[in-house]
Amino acid sequence: MPQVQGDLISDACSKALYKDLCEKTLRADPSSSGATVDGLAKIALKAASSSAKTIQGQITTLLRTAKDKAVIAALNDCTENYDGANEQLGDSLKAMVAKHYSDVNTWVTAAMTDGDSCEDGFKSGTSPLTQANTNFGHLCSNVLAITNQLR
Repeated sequence: MPQVQGDLISDACSKALYKDLCEKTLRADPSSSGATVDGLAKIALKAASSSAKTIQGQITTLLRTAKDKAVIAALNDCTENYDGANEQLGDSLKAMVAKHYSDVNTWVTAAMTDGDSCEDGFKSGTSPLTQANTNFGHLCSNVLAITNQLR
């Protein structure tokens, strides 16, 4: 039986741009065992949401020690970006429960844009959040890849 579930995870992630991350994310969640594609999409969405919350914590920590005005300004913008992303991912979860998949796509895409906007705020130098922002974008992309199979 677990083999079938493994196949469902592989199938669900087959259209993702970040297949390895997709499979790793889904397999790491115990509730993926026996989940439907809809359930896997929810797990992927929760992983993206968890990532956004983690990044908010990193931003708060970085703001405590930042001295450079441009970095502080960029981090403050990131705080707003990730506040928006978290709200959009919360709305996405409600939409997913209601099976309004086009709304999920709209809000997850908006959340991805917020992550990109955070990264773009560090034009003057190196972003301390590049890896986290990139990972967040990949997690959101995986949500879209799975959700698109539910339409």
